[in-house]
Amino acid sequence: MTDSAEKMDALVQLAGTIAHELNNIFTAVSGNLTLLNPEKVVPESQDVSIKDIARAAQRGVELTAKLQAFAGRQRLNRSYVNLNSLILQTMHGLRSTIPQVHVSILLADANFVVFIDEAKLSETIEELVKNAVEAMPQTGGHIAIETSYLEEDRHYPRVLMKLKDSGQGMAPEVVVRATEPLFTTCSRGVRPGWGLSKCSGFVRQSGGRMTLSSKLGQGTVVTIELPLATEINQLPR
Repeated sequence: MTDSAEKMDALVQLAGTIAHELNNIFTAVSGNLTLLNPEKVVPESQDVSIKDIARAAQRGVELTAKLQAFAGRQRLNRSYVNLNSLILQTMHGLRSTIPQVHVSILLADANFVVFIDEAKLSETIEELVKNAVEAMPQTGGHIAIETSYLEEDRHYPRVLMKLKDSGQGMAPEVVVRATEPLFTTCSRGVRPGWGLSKCSGFVRQSGGRMTLSSKLGQGTVVTIELPLATEINQLPR
């Protein structure tokens, strides 16, 4: 295992432990807040304090959810999903929001069925597309999405989904940190650095792997490898 892989593994373990403890804390806080009688007349200052506590607790719950996603410990609602169909559906919904970007979709002629959380996989694709768009100039660029069968071990069949963009790319030292929590690759500083870390965590929890390849001035390629649901797939010969 490389140093960067060991570092990421340790970070994942730490995030999972912290998420567990935070979840216990904010569950207790939120639970006790619900016991307060909303009909009871309290001084205005006290009412404001209660609302502030509730808002802070909700932010804590949201932070915990992000940590759980990165650590691969979020709750998943798995079902059998046709990967190619989901990609087409997701990109159809995104198309009107990125009119300046040319999108090409190259899907293998195969029945790629995966056992996965459909909503979160769609969110992952959306997040990767948004990251790609942010790396492009205001005038636009090009995104290519493709799927293919991974020809390695037929006893453990997998599918590859690649998303390539023509954005500004990343330096090597940025690539190795891109999936860390709170590390942002957005030079405009508009979005917090949770997107890629949540995507990576979700893919790991789903039994897959997400890797990034990028060079400055040459765009970025995000590759997601997922196990196929072999019992209902007609695998390529």
